[in-house]
Amino acid sequence: MPKSLTPTDTHQLLHIPSSSTHKRAAICVAIFLFIVSMLILPFGERMLPEVKPFLPAFIAWFLFGDFMTAYLLYSQFRAARSMSLLVLSCTYLYTALITLPHILTFPGVFSDTGLIGAGDQSAVWLWVLWHGGFPAGIMLYVWTSWKTSAPLKPRGLGRKGAAAIMVVLGIVLGAYLLVTLGNDVLPRIIQKGNFRALLDSGIGPVVWMLNMLALVLLLVVHRGRSVLHLWLTVAVFVFLLDVTLTLFSGARYSLGWYAARTNSLISATVVICSLMYEVNKLYIRMVKNREQLLSSRQRLEEANEQLTRLSEMDGLTEIPNRRAFDDKLSEAMKSSAAGSYPAALLLVDVDYFKAYNDHYGHLGGDAVLKEVAAALEQTASASSLASAYRYGGEEFAVIMKEAGPEEAAALGEQIREAVARLQISHEHSQVSPHVSVSIGVHSRIVRDGETGQQLVDQADRALYRAKEAGRNRVEING
Repeated sequence: MPKSLTPTDTHQLLHIPSSSTHKRAAICVAIFLFIVSMLILPFGERMLPEVKPFLPAFIAWFLFGDFMTAYLLYSQFRAARSMSLLVLSCTYLYTALITLPHILTFPGVFSDTGLIGAGDQSAVWLWVLWHGGFPAGIMLYVWTSWKTSAPLKPRGLGRKGAAAIMVVLGIVLGAYLLVTLGNDVLPRIIQKGNFRALLDSGIGPVVWMLNMLALVLLLVVHRGRSVLHLWLTVAVFVFLLDVTLTLFSGARYSLGWYAARTNSLISATVVICSLMYEVNKLYIRMVKNREQLLSSRQRLEEANEQLTRLSEMDGLTEIPNRRAFDDKLSEAMKSSAAGSYPAALLLVDVDYFKAYNDHYGHLGGDAVLKEVAAALEQTASASSLASAYRYGGEEFAVIMKEAGPEEAAALGEQIREAVARLQISHEHSQVSPHVSVSIGVHSRIVRDGETGQQLVDQADRALYRAKEAGRNRVEING
């Protein structure tokens, strides 16, 4: 059974599974080119004008297509460490390189008889080696992909690639030397531009059979499962049509000859075009995934910020809670020690809150805490250096940066007056007919090593004195 694609394979560009859409497109291209070629075949020997720029343009396009395909396949060989991909890359490199001596030895392009030692049989024999070498490389690729599945070791990968390229260069050089130096001893398969001897000698049919065998092997072993194998099959099929039209075209510059060259161009570019299309799809998908990732990250950051706010927010009064207070106090202590400026703490206690709860109920007590917290936060927020917190129960706290005892006491008096202005009835208060607060203040420059608890203890003593002195007042513990 042929080797199926593994999950690891699908991560490689060239092993993207072919979809039904891919297969329909490939079949349509193949059928269209087959029909056109078969319609041309009966009229293939009809001679057309000799277009001088056609062959140079054809070779330039062919070189670009095959060199780009070879490069992309070689890049994937380095990524996947697959020997079969190296073989396929070298196959396309061979077809690109073999066309260079072919066009230089072709009569009537750069000179009447061809360049670089060309004989009258050199160009056609290079065509044979070109059109026979490509299917041979495809068959070697199929065999390698069938027999080898384990990736190559990363060490020495570059040396293997370089060695394979040198082998291809050597083969092309050998082919050139063979068809030029051996021009007089090779079988004559073209007579004054006529291809009939190529067909009658049996060499042409052998080339045709090699292409047919390569096509059959690709279909049997890989069956177009991946995008690469699907369009590679189309390329080999079109190459077979190229050979067919050439054999029955009769001569150079005939209708069949021009059509065959056109099929060669399609064969050279169909794989690279399909792969570049997949590259573009992968790029678009990557951009969309990146946008989704950034959007998800932003939503996650917003959610984390919201969770942080909720974790540091008192559920009843909706002002920062004891956890936030501890963090802020620690920060204020460090800043004071580092900057040698005072840090101030105000502890605020609702007077006779238990009596209020007992008389008005817990719902009434909760309402009072909300209103007191709002007044306290509004007053503290008027100063950019102060922030308010619910410390616990009916106690609140205010942290001030860069505030001495007088500034802290002044803020405490503003808070006391703000609560008094609420005019919340408190029939069981012993100091006022309305809800009031007692405030203890402590401010000093923090020394290294001191803890926030020491600041809290000092402010708490001041609060205790405020209660002892009759409540509804502000006391400073200097």
